[in-house]
Amino acid sequence: MKTIFRFLSMAAIVAGIAVTGALAQDVCSDVDTPTAQYEKFLGLYNVKPPTEGNVQEAINIGKAFLEKFGACEAWKDQSAFVKPQVARLEKLLIKLADDKMYARFDAAINSDNADELYAAGRDILAKYPDNINIMFVMAVVGPREVGKKNMKYNGESLRYATALLEKIKAGTPFNRKDKSGQDTIGALKHEMTKDNAISELKYSLAYVNFYGQNNKKGAMPYFYEVTQSNGFRKEFPPIYATIGDFYLDEAAPIGVEIAKLIEAIKTAPTEEDKVKINEEVKAKVALFNGYTERAMDAYSRAWKFAKDDTPAGKKYKDGLLATIQDLYKRRFDKETGVNEWVSTATAKPLPDPTSAVQPVVDPETTTTTTTGGPATASPAVAKKP
Repeated sequence: MKTIFRFLSMAAIVAGIAVTGALAQDVCSDVDTPTAQYEKFLGLYNVKPPTEGNVQEAINIGKAFLEKFGACEAWKDQSAFVKPQVARLEKLLIKLADDKMYARFDAAINSDNADELYAAGRDILAKYPDNINIMFVMAVVGPREVGKKNMKYNGESLRYATALLEKIKAGTPFNRKDKSGQDTIGALKHEMTKDNAISELKYSLAYVNFYGQNNKKGAMPYFYEVTQSNGFRKEFPPIYATIGDFYLDEAAPIGVEIAKLIEAIKTAPTEEDKVKINEEVKAKVALFNGYTERAMDAYSRAWKFAKDDTPAGKKYKDGLLATIQDLYKRRFDKETGVNEWVSTATAKPLPDPTSAVQPVVDPETTTTTTTGGPATASPAVAKKP
């Protein structure tokens, strides 16, 4: 019985081989179908200009031809031609799809359309997550949108700026060059050389944190880094003006406390209490002085770097000078000497805005006693800021 089963199984295998061979012979004996497919492929494989539609159709026809007739001796030469062309067309199809994505991205840059730019950028990065040029544009466009009161892209801007600075620090090479042969990153009007790119990325982190996220203290390290590194933002006046604004914001609560303490002196029950409160006032006034001088220092640098070669530029520079003069008058109770103060301050290194502000104690005024005794320090309360 086992012998009979083995015989039947072998017979089935042989029969299957015979049928397959017959089918192969039948396929290769077909002339009309492969001829039609091959001629259609020839009509599509090199169409100018190529489109995704005709390239995809050519790929489909070429693959169908190879799958069905690639083993046929009669179509050996045609198969040898179609096979590499299909491989080429598959690469071309990828390029056409990429070109469409990049064209959309470029159009969004040129039209300042942030919604389109970030949508197109996400599509590109989903396919090519290490494309530093796309990441750079998406990082530096964020501050421009914040300036338009559009906060939708704060998170992406901060994320890409942080990631790129880490990549650059790790030695990731730039893969573009400008006309002078310098390495660049970015695209179109957002393409920059290395120093400028680093400067712009740090500025983006500072600006979005300060104005977009209201994280003013968190922005200060980045603003300071911009002022200490090379790149076109190093002498950008608004950076220094923003640091000045930060100091005034930080000083405002101190001024409120001083005013309250001065009022408290008036109602203090004893002279001892008045003296004690007065000492608190003097300590806070000294700290307030420190913040005021830091602010003046920052505004002075903004004024120094600001250009006045346009009406708008002159208005901005004049406004900075007016702010400096006002702060100087409040700080020193005089108007003379402001130019000398500005010149001296800006000749020194910029104070690090993340460092503690040191109190500035003014010499106490002296009075002479009616008995002709030595001059004594006056305990009078400092002026209200």
